[in-house]
Amino acid sequence: MRRLRRERELTQDLVAAEMEWSLSKLIRIENGTVAISVSDLRSLLAYYRLHDTQLVDDLLELARAAKRRMWWDEYRAALPGSLLTYVGFEAEAVFVGGFEPMQFPELMQTRRYATATTAEQKAGDHEQRVEFRLRRQSELFERETPSRFQALIDESVLRRLPMHDDDSVLVDQIEHAIEFAQRPYTDVRIVPFNAGHHVGWEGAFTVLEFGADDGILHKGGQLLEEPELITAYTEGLRALAGMALPHEASIDLMRQVAAELKRG
Repeated sequence: MRRLRRERELTQDLVAAEMEWSLSKLIRIENGTVAISVSDLRSLLAYYRLHDTQLVDDLLELARAAKRRMWWDEYRAALPGSLLTYVGFEAEAVFVGGFEPMQFPELMQTRRYATATTAEQKAGDHEQRVEFRLRRQSELFERETPSRFQALIDESVLRRLPMHDDDSVLVDQIEHAIEFAQRPYTDVRIVPFNAGHHVGWEGAFTVLEFGADDGILHKGGQLLEEPELITAYTEGLRALAGMALPHEASIDLMRQVAAELKRG
């Protein structure tokens, strides 16, 4: 919705006034924190003079779907709304790709690793976060057509213990990553220490793609829709993939580190 408005060079104040909405309502709709009704969406698209009938139908179907109870709704009491909003986008993505400098991506974590990396949470929230991560994995990768997944992982992650004095959690996670990397819809590779400067130096990020020229960027806990940012990070992810070790070399390195950890 934000993109459609900006393409027409309209301000939020103007649109809210024309629709006879409060400004906060429009802001919350554009931020994805509240769902828009089908009737409101029809009126808004008519005001934007959107004539692409297929796009109109797709947007209306999304609005209808937003009113249906989704699997992540059961976690609303325990998890932040921003995370649930992100997962709503993630569930619709045909491609999920990103870089992780500190830990294995949440979408490929084992239960023990997820438990260790959420240990600072309160007991109830901690358990919910772990279950939520595992549910995200099953929903995304066990459906009839799994999303394509690319994880570029900093080499340091292979040696960063999530639990003090317990190598087994990391070993199990690395062995799971090796298996995961060999699934047909995944590209899991290691970015070596000597890769040089790259877009990931600024921190973890994820690019979600929904189709041609349609995507969103998740960085620093925020969903970013600015086209120039999405393009920059999509190209940055592609460049980073060129710096990462090839598939077999990444698996060999993971096996080597796991063996070293087992030997102590």
